[in-house]
Amino acid sequence: MPFVDVLSDVLKIVRLTGGIFFTTECTSPWSVYSPSAVELGRLMGTKAECITLFHIIVEGNCWMIPENQKPFLIGAGSLVIFPHSPEHVMCSDREVTPIPVSSILPFSEEEDAPRLPFQKNGEKTRLICGYLQCDQRFNPLIGALPEVMVVSPPESFIWKHATDVEDIFLANLMQRKDGDWLDSTLKYIENEASGRDSGSMAMTVRLAEILFLEVLKRYIHQLPMESRGWLAGIKDREIGKALRFLHGRPQHKWSISELAREVGMSRSGLTKRFTDMVGEPPIKYLTGWRMQLARHYLLQPGYSIQQVALQVGYESEEAFSRAFKRHFGEPPASWRAKAVDEE
Repeated sequence: MPFVDVLSDVLKIVRLTGGIFFTTECTSPWSVYSPSAVELGRLMGTKAECITLFHIIVEGNCWMIPENQKPFLIGAGSLVIFPHSPEHVMCSDREVTPIPVSSILPFSEEEDAPRLPFQKNGEKTRLICGYLQCDQRFNPLIGALPEVMVVSPPESFIWKHATDVEDIFLANLMQRKDGDWLDSTLKYIENEASGRDSGSMAMTVRLAEILFLEVLKRYIHQLPMESRGWLAGIKDREIGKALRFLHGRPQHKWSISELAREVGMSRSGLTKRFTDMVGEPPIKYLTGWRMQLARHYLLQPGYSIQQVALQVGYESEEAFSRAFKRHFGEPPASWRAKAVDEE
C-alpha cells in the first residue's frame, strides 16, 4: 500500500493526539448534545486547529443526529467518526430534550473519564466518546474527509437498512467483521476504557489514534474510481506517485518538468490531473507542504531558522522567512516565539 507512506507522513507532522471525554451507561430515555468544534475547543481549553470526535457503541442502540444531515440509528459494535466535529445529538429517543455535554466539561485528564447521569429503567446503551486532535490544519487531508465515517458490524441496523442511508454516506460506511483488525482493536479499546488502572486511559488513547489510521486506509480503499480530493489522489497511480516524490524529498528543487518525467506523464497532463484531483497545482501543493513541515521543525529543539530553511528546500533564511510570512502572516522567528510561549 504505497499511499500509506504519504498518509502516515502527514499524520506524523500534524501531531495527532487524543483523549476520552466520557464513558456512560444510559438507560432510555436519554439524549446528549455535542456542540461545534469551535465550542468544544473552548470547553477543552485546547489550541488544536482540528478536532475529530468518535463514538463507540459498546452495547445497545443509539441515534446519531448530525447538524444538517439525516438522523441514523446504529447498534452495538459500531464506531462513528465525525472528522469535522459538527453539532450533533446522540440519543435513545429523538423526542427527548438533550442535555449539553458541556455539563461535564472540562474534566481532568488525570481522572477517570466521567460518566453521564442517565439511570432510568429502559433499554441500556453503553458508549465510549472521545476525540482526536491535531495542531495543524493541513487542508488537503482535513478537507478530503467526509462529514461522517461509520464502522459497523453486518448485523447493525445501519447495514440492514442501507438503502435508507445510502444518500447520506453509504460510501463512508465500512463493515467490521468478526476477528478482523478493526474488530479486535475496538474490543481492546472497550476493555481498556472500562479499566481502572493508571495505564488504561493512555492505552485507550493510543489505540484510538491507531484505529483512526486504519479507518482512513479502509476508506481510501473503497473510494470509487471517479472520486476527487487528496485521499483519492494518494490512491491514484500517477498522482499518488507524484505525492510520494513531493513528500519524500520536500527539500529538492522540484520543477514540473522533472516531476512529470519521474511520474511518466507530460507536464500539462500532470498539472491538469493533479489540480483536478488534489485541488491545486503540484508546485503550489509542495509549497504548502513545506510550510507545514517548517512549523513542525520550528517546534523541535535545536533547530535554527537557517536549518529549518534548508530542511524544507530554501537556500537562504531570507527567502524562507518571506515565504513563511506570506503563508502564515508573520516571520518564522516570531511565530516560534509565540508558539513556545503558548505551550
